[in-house]
Amino acid sequence: MNADTVLPHADPVATVPRRALAGRAAVLLLVLLRSAVVFAGQTAIGVLRRDLRTRRDRWLIDLVTRLGPAFIKAAQLLATRADVLPPRVCAVLGRLHDGVRPVPLTTVSGELRDRGLVLDRGTDGTARPVAAGSIACVYRATTSDGRRVAVKLRRPGVARQLAVDLELMRRGTRLVARLPQMRGLPAVAVVDQMAQAVHGQLDFLREARFLEEFKENMAQESGLRVPAVHRELSHDSVLVMEFMEGLRRREPDEFPDGVRERAVLSTLRGIYRMLFIDGLVHCDLHPGNLYFLPDGDVVLVDAGFTVRLNEWTRVKFAWFFLQMSVGDGEACAQIVLSTATAGPQADTDGFTRELTALVRANSGVSAADFDLVTFGASLFDIQRRHDLYAAPEFVFPLLSLLVLEGTVRVFAPQVDFQNEAGPYLMKAVFGEAFQPAA
Repeated sequence: MNADTVLPHADPVATVPRRALAGRAAVLLLVLLRSAVVFAGQTAIGVLRRDLRTRRDRWLIDLVTRLGPAFIKAAQLLATRADVLPPRVCAVLGRLHDGVRPVPLTTVSGELRDRGLVLDRGTDGTARPVAAGSIACVYRATTSDGRRVAVKLRRPGVARQLAVDLELMRRGTRLVARLPQMRGLPAVAVVDQMAQAVHGQLDFLREARFLEEFKENMAQESGLRVPAVHRELSHDSVLVMEFMEGLRRREPDEFPDGVRERAVLSTLRGIYRMLFIDGLVHCDLHPGNLYFLPDGDVVLVDAGFTVRLNEWTRVKFAWFFLQMSVGDGEACAQIVLSTATAGPQADTDGFTRELTALVRANSGVSAADFDLVTFGASLFDIQRRHDLYAAPEFVFPLLSLLVLEGTVRVFAPQVDFQNEAGPYLMKAVFGEAFQPAA
């Protein structure tokens, strides 16, 4: 895995004091005990009212939310691992949202004053964020020379809380992994990878580099915009960017048909360039990070959850989709097998048969009938049932496609996702002789 994909340091949580770990562990244990009591009560009520499944789902979401931002972020990532967890559990975890309150500011740090940044304030003198997540909030501000900017600030104390919770999560997983029923499941590797992805979102200089690279890469595709970074005003816990006006979630009926299709095509071509050409992949393309403008341009923001594919992975991933597009399921199976981890009960022959059938069933279907989300879920389900576990290098880029399809498919259901990928796949596999369409 490339260094940009992992934490800024080899083991950033190794220095967490034992006293902090013990204190936080006691708090989490209390939350778990209380939740266990609630679970027992909800189970009894659910049996009587015949809505047990709904109540259990609600209980799980409430528990993860109470555990805090590290667990919310980890659960959101775990929701993508349908090769590890049953699809129903993934679906429940996938409904998790940060669900956090904004952080109004009445005072600003000396770092902001020293940089000449003045946050926009209401009539009561309070600066309120224009966007809020579990790790950071974004505020509108003005620089000393009059530029309008967006300022992303970490939540107070979040770095320490994440460090403690992620380390407890990793230690707890190592204990649970020793249980007989956990043998063969790559629980430790999965949690370590999630911890790396979550902790990496604290490094705003890393995010600044990614935004700058996205801006340069996306300049080669028409209709895609990425905010410029003001590097001279930013540091590891403050990210200052160009303020993009008019960003809000818009519904499909707010656009003429041609504008909707242009926006979707621009988005698709951008993500295909990320995946198959550049190897720098934004994995969080939900409606809060991807905006369609009235003229059909598309704005991409927040590169906190970004991974860089190494050359081997990028080419393998491109080969997989190229073989899928021509209906060669056996070749797809061999590519997956070359990247996956096999459990003690792995059935590679059975996996190959089922994946071959899945690819053939989806080969040549119309654009309206092909559903990448369903295909991805089926792929992971086949892996899980045959005791094979996907490498994160394959999961994260596929995740970006699945999130993207869920975001843009409703805007232009007639767009052929597979056909649009063709030129990028050919260029990725065969080189500069094949150029994507402008």
